[in-house]
Amino acid sequence: MIDEATLAQINGAYVCPPGAGPEWRAAHEAGIDMSLIEHMLELTPAQRLEEHQQVLDFLLEIQAAGPANATE
Repeated sequence: MIDEATLAQINGAYVCPPGAGPEWRAAHEAGIDMSLIEHMLELTPAQRLEEHQQVLDFLLEIQAAGPANATE
């Protein structure tokens, strides 16, 4: 039998870690996607910088394409 926490994770619902403090739980209850924070904390600083640079490059590419594809 699958417990409720495992079922919630399978269905995509975030489950606070057992040792989560009150601030962590409050942030989750306020609607902050804590799974993204957990993911970033699993990465090394170099991996975090690499992901950050990829997002910046993507946004700059979109920004550059905007005026060329604008319609009036």
